[in-house]
Amino acid sequence: MVTSAGNWEAEQLEKSLSRRVRGGFGAYWVAGSRPQEPPPVPPIALTGGIPDADTLPIQELMEASSSVLRREGQDALRYGGHQGHVGLRDWLAQELGRREGLSLTADSFTITNGISGALVNVCETFLDEGDVGLAESPTFPGGAGAMQNCLSQVVGVPLDEDGIIPEALSETIERLKGEGRRVKLLYTTPNFQNPTGTTMTLERRQAVVEVCQRHGVLIAEDDAYGDIRFEGERLPSLFALAGGKGAVYLGTFSKTMATGLRVGWVLADELVIEALLRTRFDLGTSPWLQRTVLEFVSTGLLEHHLAKVNEVYRSKRDAMLAALDERCGRYASWGRPEGGYFLWLTLAETVEPAALAEAARRLGVAYVGGPAFHLDGGGQRSIRLAYSFVREQEIPEAILRLGRALEEAARSGAK
Repeated sequence: MVTSAGNWEAEQLEKSLSRRVRGGFGAYWVAGSRPQEPPPVPPIALTGGIPDADTLPIQELMEASSSVLRREGQDALRYGGHQGHVGLRDWLAQELGRREGLSLTADSFTITNGISGALVNVCETFLDEGDVGLAESPTFPGGAGAMQNCLSQVVGVPLDEDGIIPEALSETIERLKGEGRRVKLLYTTPNFQNPTGTTMTLERRQAVVEVCQRHGVLIAEDDAYGDIRFEGERLPSLFALAGGKGAVYLGTFSKTMATGLRVGWVLADELVIEALLRTRFDLGTSPWLQRTVLEFVSTGLLEHHLAKVNEVYRSKRDAMLAALDERCGRYASWGRPEGGYFLWLTLAETVEPAALAEAARRLGVAYVGGPAFHLDGGGQRSIRLAYSFVREQEIPEAILRLGRALEEAARSGAK
């Protein structure tokens, strides 16, 4: 008769947890973003960095999947190997090779479970316990979390409207090396960064590559949002500027097509790809989905879809910027991203952040607070607004509510 279930749940479970969990992994994921009780008004959510639901290519994906199953059903429904479907890797080699001016082959890629799976693969391959990983500050928590999950220390490097600051990057690496620390990896999102929406300038990209190559730090370049561009010129990737050495490029179809596909990739030197495959024990991602994505992109549907969704997101961004200009200019400042999903607001000194969070909850507008994107608990005077998922017709009302909340928080701060 088993009588110790209570002890297992309360005591033995805690003893059995890995050091990753006991060390607080992921604690900053939702900092400042979950109210303690249900809001009195159903909120308009400006929180999720996910595609517009009405733009999901459901019919096209149904037809692509059907074509795949009719043509190659048995192969599509078997294990496909760690590296991924060679046809999709061939397509990526041609597409990214043309775009970046590089000579690539299918062996330059491995297919992953989105960018999250790609980054986990990179971190597990290159980070040891006690190593140091670097990330932009603020940063996407999942990127820093993947490094922290390998029991490495994650150190933030500040960025501004032009991207990560190379001088700060160099100083941080030199300081850590002087302390006897081993700096192994830099995680960065140069295009429409999450959460700030900033794009790293060409000059900054060149400087970041030079700093990392000088210090032997591997660059993990997250380009989840690179194809969500409304204006401006596409800049070369850090991977291309590095000549494919000392950098890995992480891409995905999640933000352009659908998050539920979970099809991403790593582009790297073939020796790096071989190393990455040595830490893959998942038998690869779904061959069915990989073939469905290939069917979609190789028939020109992706190009058409991107033109459609980018116009949708451009219109949403413009609607949010116009509403912010009208309602919030006295209480916050923000930039104008050239693409992506996000706007980053810096609160005026007159605004009390805790009062803003409470007023926004009461008035029915949800955002993600800045501390969720800072490893050190900072970012109290910042908030992230996502325009990708909210319906465009709801944006003026959402920003009206936010403006009222900011006004209340400013009155609280003046007391």
